[in-house]
Amino acid sequence: MKVNTAGLSADDLDGLRRSEPSKRIPPRNRTKADILVYHFRDTWLALKDYSARPWLIRNTLGRYLVRRESLAYRAAGEIEGLPRFLGRVGPLALATAWIDARPLAQCSVGEVPGDFFDRLAALVESLHRRGVALADLHQRDVLVGRAGSVHIVDLATAWTLDPGAHRLRRAIFRRVCDQDRIAVARMRARFTGANEADAIDAVGSRAAARYRRARKLKAWFDRVRGRQG
Repeated sequence: MKVNTAGLSADDLDGLRRSEPSKRIPPRNRTKADILVYHFRDTWLALKDYSARPWLIRNTLGRYLVRRESLAYRAAGEIEGLPRFLGRVGPLALATAWIDARPLAQCSVGEVPGDFFDRLAALVESLHRRGVALADLHQRDVLVGRAGSVHIVDLATAWTLDPGAHRLRRAIFRRVCDQDRIAVARMRARFTGANEADAIDAVGSRAAARYRRARKLKAWFDRVRGRQG
């Protein structure tokens, strides 16, 4: 669905709060935002809103994530596959164009063609070149359009690299980029039936080795935590 987001002012976006949404997507847990979908001037908009969360959540995590995600969208700019960023709506919400598509998590093995993941990888690399690394890319954040188009939503945990960033932050950014590539490789393996180990190795030996060390550490921590429980 083509979305025309031209001609929206800050007052327009702020007025959404006083309107009844066409659709409401509740959060998966109490730390997540509500997604409110509006039809406004022949345009479909999504409002990511933390205002209904408990006081402590909305005034700490909510404010921080809205600010962080807004920064990432601005850094990414207009790029095919990313919903157009329309601006912050107060300190607890932000607005984007609504993408009418299905989460990859709802697809079955073999339903999505292999070239979908080629295009997903290309979109992720485009974001990296613009200084945005997603850091926590999940199947829920990847959308499959009706014609097989690729979309990424939810930049709340994204790392944004400024041109003048210091060496340590640049090194961390590169690691986070590798983390994104590993996430794409794992999705490719899961939904195409390919071998996951081979897909991860294709990202690069260093990235694959770091990923496997992290998995072993997490497994050890989970065992320790289980024994303590």
